[in-house]
Amino acid sequence: MRAVLVFNPNATTTDAGVRDVIAAALASTMDLDVQPTKMRGHATHIVAGAIHDGVDAVFALGGDGTANEVIQAMAGTSAVLGVIPGGGTNVFARALGLPNDPVHATSALLESVRHGHDRHISLGRAAGRYFAFHAGYGFDAAVVRAVEQAPTMKRRLRQGAFVWQATRTYFADADRAAGTLQVRTGDGTTVGPGSIAIVGNTTPYTWLGTRPLHVTPDAGFDTGLDLALIGPVSALRLLRLVKGLLDGDGLPAGDDVTLLHDRHLLTLTSSVPRPLQVDGDYAGEFTECRLESIPRALRVFGQRTFLGPELASDGFAE
Repeated sequence: MRAVLVFNPNATTTDAGVRDVIAAALASTMDLDVQPTKMRGHATHIVAGAIHDGVDAVFALGGDGTANEVIQAMAGTSAVLGVIPGGGTNVFARALGLPNDPVHATSALLESVRHGHDRHISLGRAAGRYFAFHAGYGFDAAVVRAVEQAPTMKRRLRQGAFVWQATRTYFADADRAAGTLQVRTGDGTTVGPGSIAIVGNTTPYTWLGTRPLHVTPDAGFDTGLDLALIGPVSALRLLRLVKGLLDGDGLPAGDDVTLLHDRHLLTLTSSVPRPLQVDGDYAGEFTECRLESIPRALRVFGQRTFLGPELASDGFAE
């Protein structure tokens, strides 16, 4: 098997020693090329070149941003992806049932390679960019943009940076209260208005430590896209919704929360340009975003069965 290991040298939770251990373990069972990324978007170019040269597998060591760059080049190909968590949250790797430790995850992936365990999963696509686990339009994308604009805070506070910026963004966002977001489904149905739109390709939306936040709890890699449209809501109501998520209750459908399941096309519109994020990366501002589900778009390594993220905090789903 020919493979390439793409790693982000600035990944939050790995260092050169960990990378050397992982590279040696992979190289013991395959013909491995090791490539560091040098700038944003570089992983996509590395992997596109490797696939053009006929590589069989790609291993992505880094955070969700690195994995997202890699899938841009891998979607629709026969190459198999192994996601090795090396960032602060690692939503994609954990949603696949992998341990949140890079060395343990590598061991689990090698076991999958030896037994030929891989599967196809769906991807979402928004504004021409694939996403593996979620996209957001409006409020949560504004939070992602604010965090990206404060990289020092992100490195120091990690998940705390998102909590701080979410609080700051909520009270600074004048358009949020106006409820300017509308969603049109593939059959022409319109829902809204809302102020927070989250589209899930799987669950959870993210993790706070070992706690998963299931914003779209029925979403999965074998179905279409799920939508959670919230608001407009008061600060107190939003805090109650967040508390429910932290308690594991999910979002309750109601007057201020609309939940849609297994949709293959969603068009999100706003009366003013609003930010978009995919897999936690800011992707620009739009007055209209078309999101579609791409079935069986990506091959990934894993055990015989992916049992879900609840088992992935400390161990591998078996």
